[in-house]
Amino acid sequence: MKFYHEMIDKLRNGVPYKFSRWGDGEWGCMYGVTGENRDGNEYLPELGVSLRGILNSEPKYYMGLQYGVLYNERLRDYVFGKIFKLDINWVNGDILHQASEYGHLKEFVNALKSNCNRIIYIGADYFKELSFIDVHIKTPDANSFNHNDDIMKEIEVYVPDPKRCIVGSVTGSLPMEVYLVSAAMNSNVIIDKLPDNVTAIDIGSVFDPYLGRPRASYQHKMNVKFSDLW
Repeated sequence: MKFYHEMIDKLRNGVPYKFSRWGDGEWGCMYGVTGENRDGNEYLPELGVSLRGILNSEPKYYMGLQYGVLYNERLRDYVFGKIFKLDINWVNGDILHQASEYGHLKEFVNALKSNCNRIIYIGADYFKELSFIDVHIKTPDANSFNHNDDIMKEIEVYVPDPKRCIVGSVTGSLPMEVYLVSAAMNSNVIIDKLPDNVTAIDIGSVFDPYLGRPRASYQHKMNVKFSDLW
């Protein structure tokens, strides 16, 4: 799990990074699937355009591929057609969920708590229950892309000056800002808009079972509580 430890080491050393996740929803939205996902997020055409624009720009930050999409009969030809053409170094998009499923998320949370100047969570109202965050920016339960202008205005209040030193407390400079984003397919759009001197992580639904709100299938098998993260 080299990538997982790399994420944690960067938090500990104050090195900013961005990590977005690309699964069935994102690829389906880009492909033109209609309808909505299990959480009521619609596959909006405008969102598909934004996601394609990000992908085609070949970001140099961490691009997390959720490998289940490679077995989606409807999408896999489209996905393989893209990932072989684009200069993107894909990483494991499910790494945080796998760490949680197998009891290793605590190390990640401790690195967040101990080494970050400010933790800003962008997501639905119930995430305000996470006691280790400093700021909660509320998003609608679904289709937050339709409100992105307002969401980005709230986020920009906390974004540091891009000229500020981006290396963290280990070298004695200012520690970094961390944005944890749980906004479904729109997370990728938000993260791409954030500057490179912050850490921005698509956290997905990884904290849901610790808040008594399991959604992903593996989470229903977990018997965990919030105190398990300390």
